[in-house]
Amino acid sequence: MRKWLSLLLCTLFMLTLSGCNVSDFLFKSPESLYALPRLSEEYTSLQTCLQELLDSGLEYAPPLTGSTTQPVHLRDLDGDGEDEAIAFLRDTSASESPLKLYIFKKNSEGVYETACVIAGNGTNINSALACQLVGSEDTPLEIVVSWQTSSTVYTLSAYSLANYQPTELMTPASYTRYSALDLDQDGENELVLLNVDNSGQALSTASYYDKSADRLVLASTASLSASMSAIDRTQVGILSDGTPVLYVTGTILSNVGSSSSQITDLLALSKGTLSNLTLNPETLNSDATIRYNLTNAQDINGDGVLELPSPYTIPAYEKELPPDSFYGISWQQFDANGTSTFVCSTYYNSADGWYLELPDDWQGHFSLARKDIAVSNTNERGVFFYYRDGPSKGKPFLAIYKNTGSNRMSRAVEGNRILLNQDSSACYSLELLDSSSEWSLSPGDLEESFHLILTDWSSD
Repeated sequence: MRKWLSLLLCTLFMLTLSGCNVSDFLFKSPESLYALPRLSEEYTSLQTCLQELLDSGLEYAPPLTGSTTQPVHLRDLDGDGEDEAIAFLRDTSASESPLKLYIFKKNSEGVYETACVIAGNGTNINSALACQLVGSEDTPLEIVVSWQTSSTVYTLSAYSLANYQPTELMTPASYTRYSALDLDQDGENELVLLNVDNSGQALSTASYYDKSADRLVLASTASLSASMSAIDRTQVGILSDGTPVLYVTGTILSNVGSSSSQITDLLALSKGTLSNLTLNPETLNSDATIRYNLTNAQDINGDGVLELPSPYTIPAYEKELPPDSFYGISWQQFDANGTSTFVCSTYYNSADGWYLELPDDWQGHFSLARKDIAVSNTNERGVFFYYRDGPSKGKPFLAIYKNTGSNRMSRAVEGNRILLNQDSSACYSLELLDSSSEWSLSPGDLEESFHLILTDWSSD
């Protein structure tokens, strides 16, 4: 029942079976399409509650961002095994607090009725999140709401729902980005509010809000990198020693043209105080995480710890005209002291959507060239690996191909090529070009070292 798409499809199916004109349903006004499908008595009661609010002049105002962007969201807030419903609405006639979160709970007869209302000021509800902040297992989850007050200004508030009597837990605070996470490992989330200042008048900061006497108070602050001009993403994770951390990745704008680099700050608790573990106190930047290649951080070795990329140039094969630019990436983890540890190195081919883990004995001893051709209704993009030194200098020893088009499979496995992987639009294969390689190239090892570049893990 939580899946609105499934409900919609189910409703369309029932309409078809009953002989109803589906086009009458499809071409209703957008407002009417927000109505819940009439599937059960309990949902009929919820629909009645919502319709009464709409008839009184309110309109739906679903959150603009986040994981909850439907006009009505179902969630078991109090742990009783029954879903409460949260409806996001706007009262256009109200001069004060026009934005509303109506929370509906089932009564003893299984009928939804209004439990409480959270009201706020702004033009839109930017996001909403239910999580444990100050309560216990016996009280409902708390609600974190981001109110958009202008096109670029957001205010964060948090509310207790104990006894379904909303109580504001913190002084509303402006922010650029925020995250809810358990940095002190006490089983409850804290809030980290990030503010980037581009005026040059103040430092960009991270503010840490923790529980104190059933409220959220500003416990400590940490500086963000001075050169970070915008926050691109935040990611909750752990460091190599298991310490919870918030990775904050942002853009460094170049003074030349429109080129940019990225920088990542690592925010964690140090002796109970929020700290930017990688910040250099002299440069006021996390120098060790700056990279000109915009490859995202990811868990490259699957151990549950996020690795940060440090790009370097791989030489192009000297006879390649014109020479392409090839990049390797050195992946590193950090611990609670801000110390980095090398994990592995890869040739990262973002243009073709794959990467290859590089053996240690290859480092500094190979170059790359690419050759793109169209043959037999197939577009082939090939990357060739050459020896840079030794008795086989200048000789190719490996090729990796990406083939697209109608004959991609037959091209991918022709001759001595070995299929590595395939997706809905491409086939990937390798070809060993030097069977007597001094590096003892193994097709099996290369297959294990080859990976498609997947959508990176979730961010806040």
